[in-house]
Formats: sequence, C-alpha cells, structure tokens
Amino acid sequence: MNEQEYRERMGRRLTEYIRLRDEFGDKQAREELLDGYVELQAKRMGPLMTTGLADGFRKVRPAFAAAGVHIEIIDASTDGVDSAVEILTTCECRATCEAVGTSEPLSVLCELDNEAARRAFPGMTVEVVRQQIRGAHVCVFRYSRDRAGLEEPLR
Repeated sequence: MNEQEYRERMGRRLTEYIRLRDEFGDKQAREELLDGYVELQAKRMGPLMTTGLADGFRKVRPAFAAAGVHIEIIDASTDGVDSAVEILTTCECRATCEAVGTSEPLSVLCELDNEAARRAFPGMTVEVVRQQIRGAHVCVFRYSRDRAGLEEPLR
C-alpha cells in the first residue's frame, strides 16, 4: 500500500469512528471498528512474531515506510520477557486528524491498533509511553509478553 492509499484508509477509519461515536458513543464506536480487525492482526502479525516481538515488528517496517510512516524498533527483551519498543517519528493520529479537518486531538487510531494487538495475542501487553498527539516529539509504544512458548506460533 502506498502513502496516499494508507492516508485515505486512515482518514476513512477516523471519519467512521467520529460518526459512530457521535451516534452511539465512544465504547460502541471502538467495538464496531475492532470487529474483524483483531482477527486481521492475528493473521498478519502472528506468523511474523514467533521468534520475538522485535524481530516481527522489524519485518513490517518496509510496508510502513512505503506508507510514509517511519518506525524504529528496539529489542528491549530480558531473560524472561520478550519486549519491543516501537518509536515513530510519524504520528498517524495527528496526521489523520489534520487530514480530516478535526481540531480535536484524537489518539483513537493508535488505541484501536493497540487493543487489536492485545486481543489478537493474549498475554501481550501494550504500553503507551509517548504520543505526538499529546505533545511528545515522538510516539513510543512498548510491547511485551512472557518468553515461554515462543517456539510455538501464537495463533
């Protein structure tokens, strides 16, 4: 997917969230947007993350780069914990809010991605460390899970 297609997809997603939120409330809007997305996350990312989170996230960097999103991945694993820190200099939430013309700083796109990852990979935690939409210079997310069973596919 190229950058224009990606931006259009994110714009449609944010616009749909705002429409659903205004009609049904935040919680139902999020649930509707997560419908099918959790399974898609498991299908796309599951095979990539069998050897470790950092390794799996590094494999998707080229696709995000083609979409205009710059990501750095740091392996923050310890003996018992598989962990990756994702640093983004491109804030898809901020860029999408600007593109759809909302002055409201909505971080819902990242929040949906993070919730889909949590649901797709039980036992994985996602920590939001920093977000540009909230005034930081970069977006930083930390993903972690117990190392037990990494030799087996997660889904």
